[in-house]
Amino acid sequence: MAVETVDVVVVGAGPAGSSAALELERLGIGYLLLDRAVFPREKPCAGILPPKITDLTGPIPAAVFDRRIRGYMLHTASGAKFRSPFARPGYAVDRSRFDDWLLSRLRTRPRCETFLDASEEGGLLRVRTAEFELGCRVLIGADGANSRVRAIVRVPPGRMAVACQASVPMSGPGITGMTGDWFHVIYLVPGGYGWVAPHSENLLVGIGSLLPRYAGRKALEKFLSTPQVQALTGGSEIDEVRAHRIPMSGPSKRVGHGRMVLAGDAGGFVFPGTGEGIRFAMASGRCAARAAASAVKGGSTGARLQRDYKRLLSEEGLLSLREVDFQKVLRTPEAAESYVRKLTSLSRRASSS
Repeated sequence: MAVETVDVVVVGAGPAGSSAALELERLGIGYLLLDRAVFPREKPCAGILPPKITDLTGPIPAAVFDRRIRGYMLHTASGAKFRSPFARPGYAVDRSRFDDWLLSRLRTRPRCETFLDASEEGGLLRVRTAEFELGCRVLIGADGANSRVRAIVRVPPGRMAVACQASVPMSGPGITGMTGDWFHVIYLVPGGYGWVAPHSENLLVGIGSLLPRYAGRKALEKFLSTPQVQALTGGSEIDEVRAHRIPMSGPSKRVGHGRMVLAGDAGGFVFPGTGEGIRFAMASGRCAARAAASAVKGGSTGARLQRDYKRLLSEEGLLSLREVDFQKVLRTPEAAESYVRKLTSLSRRASSS
């Protein structure tokens, strides 16, 4: 029996997958976008976007973001602080609303399907979901930190932080007064860090650590009880505690295999020092789409697809994420203290010169 075919299948409709799909549309490549969730869907995330995100999205409508963000503020156990202001305001977004807005720019909504497997047969990929099979020339795995596509191509996931995040309800003026509209990254957690992210009517407060015993609800409650965090939250009660995972090793040396490539969290495109990943996810999704388009139009082999994808990632500076070694910095709060004080010293020298 003949199997339906499409040029490209994109697995995962978050920022990486939707960006890949939008680029495929621009390039005139047929695709099918799959996700097991129905959008809009909840997504645990601090939701902080740097101003450069608009290079990828264009202007973000006011109805889509919660608050403008001035930049990052880093805190240490001793109370030292380092401000890293944005050149222009960034954004705090609710991921369910932001991700759905990204999808609204596509001609076709994602198909709600659970991806199961893919294998190469005769120069094509046979893709299997819970409901159907189809063939494609390229598959883009943008299916998150727990990527099924990554497991199929046998790319090691690297080190993963376990994260736990809660919501702290608060009035808009109260949030501005407490946080100053900065995204606060607080290095109190062994093997990781915590954060306080200001939104429209709540703070998102979370912790992430490479050491699971420092990343659960009890660890989050301990983090919330510290003076640094109390000063930002006012000791308010939390709700909506949710867990997720954060890739902490940067992209692997292999970013796919054969006719399958990895983008976003599935490919490890996250900055480990702050957990920033949305911008990198979108940029990697666009690179994956461009490499896929070249493979479809030129009839490229899997090896050529992998070379093209790595070249595009390198040109965007995305492979440099694997060179950022934060394992030593995040090992203990004392190591993070030294890191932040060095940043402060370098900043002062730069200002004086």
